[in-house]
Amino acid sequence: MRTMAPSFFKVSVKRFLTLMLVYSLTRVLFMVWNWPMFAADSAGDLFYAFILGLRFDTSALLFTNALSFLVWMFPTRWFAKKWVRTVDLAFFGVINLICIGSNFADAEFIQFTGKRSSYDLLFIRGDVERQSLNLLFSYWYLAMALALTIAVMLWVLPRFPKNPQPESWLSGGLWRFAAVGLIFTGMRGGYGYKPINPMQAYFNTHQELGFLTLNTPINVIKTTPNGKIERARYFNTDREAILRLKKMTDLSRPPLAVSPNWNVVVIILESFASEFTGAANNYPGYTPFFDSLAKKSFFFKYNFANARRSIEGLPAVLCGIPAIMEEPIITSDFSSNRLDCMPKILAKKGYSTFFLHGAHNGSMHFDSFSRIAGFEHFVGLDEYPKGNPEDFDQYWGVLDEPMLQYAVKTIDEAPKPVFLGLFTLSSHQPYFIPPKYKDKFPKGTLEIHESIGYTDYSLEQFFKVAETKPWFKNTIFVLTADHIQKQEHKEYMDLIGGFRVPLLIYVPGIDPGKVKVDLGRITQQIDVPPSVMDLLGVEIPDRLLVGQSVFDLAKEGHAYNYISRSYWYLDSKNMIELGRPPFPNMAYVHKNTWNIQERPSTEAEFQEGFLNIKAVVHYMNEGLIQNSLYRWKESL
Repeated sequence: MRTMAPSFFKVSVKRFLTLMLVYSLTRVLFMVWNWPMFAADSAGDLFYAFILGLRFDTSALLFTNALSFLVWMFPTRWFAKKWVRTVDLAFFGVINLICIGSNFADAEFIQFTGKRSSYDLLFIRGDVERQSLNLLFSYWYLAMALALTIAVMLWVLPRFPKNPQPESWLSGGLWRFAAVGLIFTGMRGGYGYKPINPMQAYFNTHQELGFLTLNTPINVIKTTPNGKIERARYFNTDREAILRLKKMTDLSRPPLAVSPNWNVVVIILESFASEFTGAANNYPGYTPFFDSLAKKSFFFKYNFANARRSIEGLPAVLCGIPAIMEEPIITSDFSSNRLDCMPKILAKKGYSTFFLHGAHNGSMHFDSFSRIAGFEHFVGLDEYPKGNPEDFDQYWGVLDEPMLQYAVKTIDEAPKPVFLGLFTLSSHQPYFIPPKYKDKFPKGTLEIHESIGYTDYSLEQFFKVAETKPWFKNTIFVLTADHIQKQEHKEYMDLIGGFRVPLLIYVPGIDPGKVKVDLGRITQQIDVPPSVMDLLGVEIPDRLLVGQSVFDLAKEGHAYNYISRSYWYLDSKNMIELGRPPFPNMAYVHKNTWNIQERPSTEAEFQEGFLNIKAVVHYMNEGLIQNSLYRWKESL
């Protein structure tokens, strides 16, 4: 009696399940081999890592064995020939020896790199080759275990029948069509709107659980960057770059510690450019409340974004990571690198941590990145209460006013001290304004202006309520923007005007006179973490070396950035472009960060600036490639 499924389908499914079992066993090996890394994790989290890992395993083995699955769909009678079966088995064995072997290798290699292997290994190919030989000789038993695993797998692997049953062309075609659909779905990781991404493996603030969830083949496949980072070594040794950066960014005094153990609230305002404010300009702008708040805050009008996209602005503000490559770090092959962000640091000091972003969960991978950054709690569109339909716009998610009011409620109920990050969204296309506020805000000359007015009003309502709370006086408020959007004033329509966003630090519980500051200094997004830590009195021995406290009067302010043709650097007088081949180096002088005038890049006054930006690029690129941003002391 004929069975319903044809031979090729039954063999394919059994081989698929065999591989799934082997991949799960390599995950067991990974966990056991690195048990100290997972010892503090709960049994429930470990179990979930294994279950979620099945999605990544499915995608990985279908990608890596795609050719085999295609061959198995050939007419089954072809496999009646012994040589065809032998070649098929050999090819299958070699492919999976490499893929499963990468999982075996990572069980040890992660202790050197601090993350699952990914595409960035190509940047350090020589180092990898040397390390691989050491691993092979030092851990010969892993190699033997791998060989034994492959041998057993091939031994038990289901074979094609020597005398297959005939198939009708109709039923055979339908089964093959179904198989293609299943394979395509499995490669994507399911029926979700977007294909599976390694960021989704980080379901918990414990980064190591993401490493356990992933497998190495899918991490290599999925982390192939759209852009790339250059291995630009501008100094003979890493030590030279590090010493220069330390001189630029080390505190010249002990931390201020004027707000020890106070709450921290960081609000990142969507597209809230300096150009739209009155506080940063000599015209009224569209932000009356923000402008009034600036008068009683530390307001830095010469502040610069380290990015031009929201997905890059978040790591800059929360983690102090500037965007120095084409692809955002959130979606790059460096997303699993060690990142010591503010919530992670403060959580270790007893802070409860929350991140609020009212867009659809998965938007820009903010939900996944929030866990990597150390936030214990994430509130997106899925988590936000659905009881009031007026809280939502028609496009993105939760409107700014209700989300900011929800933030007050969250801080009220959270264990203190609390670190809360919030990313607004209403000042984004299509700039939806709630009907009840029709014609309330100036429409301005750009379509974004009215929504900027709404966001400003939402901030006003937030602070009106927050001021009534007992925790208000013991809170540091940081307001900045992710990036600019549109420009119309000449002061902003130049090489660097497209990066100017406001930075406001409001600490209502202290007398501003107690903290001396130069409000006319150059600042940048990545200065937020060291500035907050300076106020809190938190010392970080292995901090990033690119940001600096805006309250350190003894150090000149800087800003760094990246555009496709160059890296650029700004200080109080000069602007430098470090050209990426074939683009040349450029040098400029400026007044009040605009009125830029080109000068010959060979002039002596610019050489320190060139060395400074070279040090930044050298340190960041090497640090990302080698996952050593926080291990710079090893080079001293």
